Amino acid sequence: MEEERPDNEADTQVTPPEDNATPEVSSDSSNKSKGLIIAGVVVVALLIIAGLFLPPISLGERLSGGSDEPETAAATEAAPAEESTAETETAVNTNIPGEFDMMVDDPNTAVNVAAIPPADIASANVGPLPAYVAVKSNVYVVEADAPASGRVAIKYSPDSNPDTLDIYGWDGTNWFFVPTQIDETNQQLVTLEPASYQAYTLVNTDTDTVAIGGTTLADVPEAVKPFLTEVMAGALLLAGNGDLQGEAPDVSGDDLDTYLWVTNVGAVVDQASLSAFLGDTTAQGNQINALVNTAVSGGYSGINLDYQGVDDSQTAAYTSFIQSLADALHAQGLKLIITLGTPQETGGNWDSGGQDWDALGQIADIVYIQMPLDPTAYGADGLAEQLLEWGSHQIDRNKLVALVQSSAVDRIGEAFTGLSNEDALANFGSLEFTAGGEEVGPGEPVEAALVGNATPLEWDGAALTYRYSYEDENGQTHIVWLGNPASLAQHLEIADKFNLKGVAVRNLGHLTQEAGLDAAFASAISDAALPEASGAAIVWTIKDETDSVIASNSGSDMAFSWEGSEEPGSYTLNVEFALGDTILPLASVDIAVGEAAEEIAEEPAEETAAAADTAVASGDTDAVVRVDSNVRVGPGVIYGLVTGGILGGTEVPILGRDASSTWLYILMPDGKTKGWIYGELLDLNPNLDVSALEEIEVTAEALPPSSGGGGGSDDGGSGGGGGTNPPPPVNVPPVTNASFELGGQTHT
Repeated sequence: MEEERPDNEADTQVTPPEDNATPEVSSDSSNKSKGLIIAGVVVVALLIIAGLFLPPISLGERLSGGSDEPETAAATEAAPAEESTAETETAVNTNIPGEFDMMVDDPNTAVNVAAIPPADIASANVGPLPAYVAVKSNVYVVEADAPASGRVAIKYSPDSNPDTLDIYGWDGTNWFFVPTQIDETNQQLVTLEPASYQAYTLVNTDTDTVAIGGTTLADVPEAVKPFLTEVMAGALLLAGNGDLQGEAPDVSGDDLDTYLWVTNVGAVVDQASLSAFLGDTTAQGNQINALVNTAVSGGYSGINLDYQGVDDSQTAAYTSFIQSLADALHAQGLKLIITLGTPQETGGNWDSGGQDWDALGQIADIVYIQMPLDPTAYGADGLAEQLLEWGSHQIDRNKLVALVQSSAVDRIGEAFTGLSNEDALANFGSLEFTAGGEEVGPGEPVEAALVGNATPLEWDGAALTYRYSYEDENGQTHIVWLGNPASLAQHLEIADKFNLKGVAVRNLGHLTQEAGLDAAFASAISDAALPEASGAAIVWTIKDETDSVIASNSGSDMAFSWEGSEEPGSYTLNVEFALGDTILPLASVDIAVGEAAEEIAEEPAEETAAAADTAVASGDTDAVVRVDSNVRVGPGVIYGLVTGGILGGTEVPILGRDASSTWLYILMPDGKTKGWIYGELLDLNPNLDVSALEEIEVTAEALPPSSGGGGGSDDGGSGGGGGTNPPPPVNVPPVTNASFELGGQTHT
């Protein structure tokens, strides 16, 4: 049976596989699995190799040297950018060479700017500009596929004054002021922040300058009232809990716009109360309600909010309070004035502290800027002009009012304080006798002096007024500038120079002397000439019981001597400060001249006869000179003397007068020489109408600062003063670093 077994079985079992030989597959399924595995491995390998030759690896380029790899990669990435740039340049046109440029925040915004001439503004699809502005460039219309935001620069012509130019933007409904800065290098105005207006243009603002009082109308001198358009009334002072202390008088029926003054400035700035108030929203709401109710019931035009010393950390809280107050006032048809403090200047940059000028300027209806108190800051390119050059580009100048000082200023260190001229002159001291006294015998001389710590007056050409210095009880040196109409006018005209809404005046109640004030205010609101600076002097007079001047002297002397009188009676020694036509009393004392121990019958008769000779009877000559007096070539102590003067008792014709009738123009006894004499030194004919005399135009020049005003005891010296303007009158050629010596008017 064994011979019948199949051969294949014998082969399979008997013949073993050789070493390293590939085993044979004994079935079809086994052979297929092995084939799939081998094919998969091959495919993966091919894919990996292919990937090595594709970007970003690009093995083939690397193996060929790699020199083209960066260039090829850059070209691969740059190609779309170049295409995009080409498309953007086609869709964006933000620059009109030599006129306009817009720096768009989003470069992908499709923008096109078109320049429309002012004459064709109707075709620009914008509304008319405010009546108080004049267009100074094309109107630049911005067309975009989405709101286009960015900073804008507009060129101005070389003959323009950039200090009075502004950029206005159209939002689709109204034109708005846009804060800018001046780029003098490129002669353009540049917006401070990105904006998204639909059109822009360059304008020049031309507003009517107004004079505004800082106190109640009752305190304003009569000469100033006709020039005012609005005043402050009352004074409410912020207390620690947000309450307001003070009075708010009813002003219903007033012809002027009257605003209720609310402040945290008393003897000092109350920063603590303001800080607590700004941290209490309930107190803010209560105060807003109280202010609106008071303004409505009292007949006010609105509120003047004068909160100073805002901490930088409370800027947002202060701005929010202002916005809420403005909204509440506007709902009642009332206005909001904000008084902003003087910012600090450092290296051409201005720091306004916690008061955000840009934001507050948009909220308020009127903005007062506290101008520097330093009287020397108002010269050409001075600190005052620098402040307004900056400030008028932060806030719409049609809202801006420059708040200036009205009268005298006291400086100690870097601190300035306003005060009245009367208070400023207190440092000249008290009147004391150095010989004689309040009771003297006939013919007994009297000597008196102002005993104080004030230095002699000196002219400050930069401030257009006189100044002196003194040392207080703490050893600190003060500098005091006196107020006068010329200095005030210099402050007022700065508003017109920058085309501001107007000018306001601090402490109008300090202007107790009205001489020249009308000219100062007239120059601020019209083309009227500025008032001329006036000379100053210390005037000593002795008057008898009939108020007649029997002896006098003027100049810078702080002492005076009187030879006395043989006639018993009561006399008065007066010391006054004369600043042009303004006379301010310094001191006064009565002097009693007693009876003589022995009567000499002849002397009183001669004295009576002499006195009778000086009286002017009706129908006689125009005037008789009371005492030996100086005569000058011009109406003031700043003019030179006519040689020899004139003796008491001389009869003189009067040919004319100055504008104030303080000085009279006379013909001297030689019948040829003419000159000016102080009016109080004449006994006038009762039939003479001084106001009807011709007003004489002065052609003589004042003495140079170093010359003084006369000779002997009539003159006094003063220290040198700085400044570019000469001592008055202002038509004298400029004198640098000028001092001024005050000349005497009369002598005995």
